[in-house]
Amino acid sequence: MKKSESLERLTRSLDEIRDQGTLNGKNADRSENLHRLFLYPAMMVPETQSVIIKAISEILPKNTFAIDPYMGSGTSLMSCMEFGFNVFGQDINPLAVLLSKAKVALYDMEGLQSALEKIKAHILNDKHKNVDVHFNSIDKWFNKKDQIDLSIIRRAIMKEPNQMFRNFFWVIIAEVIRTGSNDRTSTFKLHKRSDDDIKRRNIDNIKNFISLATRGIEDLNDYKSKLQKDHLIEGNNYKGIAEIVWGNTMESINTKRKFDILVSSPPYGDNQTTVTYGQNSYLPLQWIDSADLDCSYDYLRTTQEIDRVSLGGIINSKEINENKEKLFAKIPSLAKFYNEIPENERKIYNKTLSFIKDFEGSLDKIIDVMKPEAFYVWTIGNRFVKSREVPNDTILIDLMHSRGIELFYKAERQILNKKQPRMNNYSKTMEKEQILIFHKNN
Repeated sequence: MKKSESLERLTRSLDEIRDQGTLNGKNADRSENLHRLFLYPAMMVPETQSVIIKAISEILPKNTFAIDPYMGSGTSLMSCMEFGFNVFGQDINPLAVLLSKAKVALYDMEGLQSALEKIKAHILNDKHKNVDVHFNSIDKWFNKKDQIDLSIIRRAIMKEPNQMFRNFFWVIIAEVIRTGSNDRTSTFKLHKRSDDDIKRRNIDNIKNFISLATRGIEDLNDYKSKLQKDHLIEGNNYKGIAEIVWGNTMESINTKRKFDILVSSPPYGDNQTTVTYGQNSYLPLQWIDSADLDCSYDYLRTTQEIDRVSLGGIINSKEINENKEKLFAKIPSLAKFYNEIPENERKIYNKTLSFIKDFEGSLDKIIDVMKPEAFYVWTIGNRFVKSREVPNDTILIDLMHSRGIELFYKAERQILNKKQPRMNNYSKTMEKEQILIFHKNN
């Protein structure tokens, strides 16, 4: 089949998917792709990812390599694995790296269950009352009993000799902390619950850990069975390559591979008005043994350290003003948006410009590892800052166009199941996203 015919067939398939309403994820299952292991902020919807990947997979080469340079919880990578792709993902958040490693690993299920039984025994026999973790404001986020119980769980995990198994149990304790600390779960930023709310809660972290670990093993087994059904497993090993690394995409993509397809959602917007991935990870990361984390910076220096080193995390007003016109020349839609803002309000948008500047620089690193005729599947939404809609979709289209990569297909999806922060004084909550597919048709 000629290339033009293949692309026409792909367009028809995407039209059918769009018209069926599948992209809205209305049939999404929270247990799918191991979403329940840890409720990471703004996770992608597996159903939405899978139907798009399936359509494109029909015209991709055999032994396809897929990348997600902002992998977060690894949803896109897992969706690609369902079609037998080799996958590579990186993220600047060490908790995201740990979570993705735990999710794409294919475990010896009997061995993992045995490890859980040993951990349960260690917990039962540990009568020590000492607290093993210390950081500023620990008493604000955890009462003394919870500190003791979490230390008992932590010691039991550290006794497990198999690092792959430890990764799984670190993820489980992270979810225990997410739901059991004094931090509110209604926002991704760190906000202490009211004293009355804390007094009313009756949290048993040890019981929750065992329950979540048991459920997690069941979910892992279900995902493994899904891959086995499609003959994608040999023994306990995935037939393809699944590589997860820590990396700062603003600096480099930490691989020498070249990729046929990108499936990703950049952490669009700025960290003040959207999702604070780092703050959301701060408390769990305090309890995870740093020896089991891949990272090259002090991610616990402050509650905002991960967000500070992420896209748009540092505002340099002087640098923004000096480079603004160069950025506008590449992104006409951004220039139009910015020039319509009253001059006395423009400073508010420096963080938005900082994000776009950082993403623009990262895009060059990404394109360097893509094959010439690769497909780029971006999911992106238009955030609101001070009631103004930032046109992230057209900004991305302009950025790709400036690099000779054109928009191939665009579809809109309603956000039905993607968890968004409810408590946010800075921005409106998004109700829809755009799925933008790019392809360089030489």
